[in-house]
Amino acid sequence: MRIVMEETEFRQLSPAAQKEILAVLTGVPVTLRSSGMRKAKVPLHWRRPVDITPDQAVRLVHGLSDDHKRRLALFARRDGRVRMKEILALTGDSDLRATSDFQKAMTRRLRRLIDDPDKKAQLIAWDFDATRWDDARTTIVDGVYYVSEATARALRTVLDPKSPSRPARPARSH
Repeated sequence: MRIVMEETEFRQLSPAAQKEILAVLTGVPVTLRSSGMRKAKVPLHWRRPVDITPDQAVRLVHGLSDDHKRRLALFARRDGRVRMKEILALTGDSDLRATSDFQKAMTRRLRRLIDDPDKKAQLIAWDFDATRWDDARTTIVDGVYYVSEATARALRTVLDPKSPSRPARPARSH
């Protein structure tokens, strides 16, 4: 029997499964190498953006396209809350899928920076309470994407280091 698995498929397996497969194939107990991922300090929750540190923000932003950096800078300047229309206008997009694709790309990038075996982590979330619909309630007209306040501060230090640090505002309920 022959089993073929690409490296990307292997990396999608849990660390325990990776270790077990390597041990079976090599006949030797294997310890997984450290990938530089940091264990999340707080538990991850569905639909709640993750806080990142300035160091993680540097790694997140490194190598991004100018459009992606400009979108993230918008979150940094606006204390983490940005309207969908503002994101679309920034790059001249008209299809709301562009914002969704951006959100997914940043989530994939984040998950390479932190330990997230359950795939719960997300950098950017959607504020469901701020969603605006058309009259027939079939199409989203506008809404708010947001990052955590800690992430907005970290992005500000990386993308706009000359900006004075703003005092933290009271937490909003989401």
